[in-house]
Amino acid sequence: MKNLKNLTVAITGASSGIGLEAAKLFAQAGCKVALLARNPERLKEAEKAVQSSGSPTLALPVDVTDESSVASAFAKIADELGPVDILVNNAGVGFATDLSKCSVEDFRKIMDTNVTGVFLCSRAVLPSMKERKSGHVINVSSVVGKVTNPTAPLYCSSKFALNGYTSGLQQQVAADKIRVSAVSPSSVDTAYWDGREVDRSKFLKAEEVASAVFFVASQPDGVLIKDMDLTALR
Repeated sequence: MKNLKNLTVAITGASSGIGLEAAKLFAQAGCKVALLARNPERLKEAEKAVQSSGSPTLALPVDVTDESSVASAFAKIADELGPVDILVNNAGVGFATDLSKCSVEDFRKIMDTNVTGVFLCSRAVLPSMKERKSGHVINVSSVVGKVTNPTAPLYCSSKFALNGYTSGLQQQVAADKIRVSAVSPSSVDTAYWDGREVDRSKFLKAEEVASAVFFVASQPDGVLIKDMDLTALR
């Protein structure tokens, strides 16, 4: 397994769920961790939880759908923690949609966060990674990016788009020795399901998916896990 100590890791959607659990694992491994999320209050609480490891941390409120917000955040990360070695694109949003009735705003909210946000954050770190001939971008996708369901077709579409982007980026930056991976879990017990009458007892746990993200990042530099599918056996 690769020694990740002192590497700079940036994680979006880091105030809760998979992002927060991943931040804890990377901090425990001695990484410098930047936590990015929209909610400042929840972000402060997350930072406290991660700081207990003793590793350098930086919490930055950021809207991943806003170009200037993303640029400003990643400039600050570079200044305070150093250039990003590992980017975990975890921020995401989804909800049930009826395609005959849903609004353009619904469409944009899902696509802008799940696809545009990944594009903007990845673009922010790629020039430095290409210059250093090193780096890893890990995108948290979903199994519904391969097999859709009738409940949330826009969310499924966004994950199909994310998988296409991930595959294309893998091919573009391979010669620069930059790794690009996807982690595709089935249903995860996170805030995504809040407000819905759903039995989460057999869902994956956030810490289980975070462990998979950490495992993907920990592979030797010459090894690329292109896509890891996860499902719960309960």
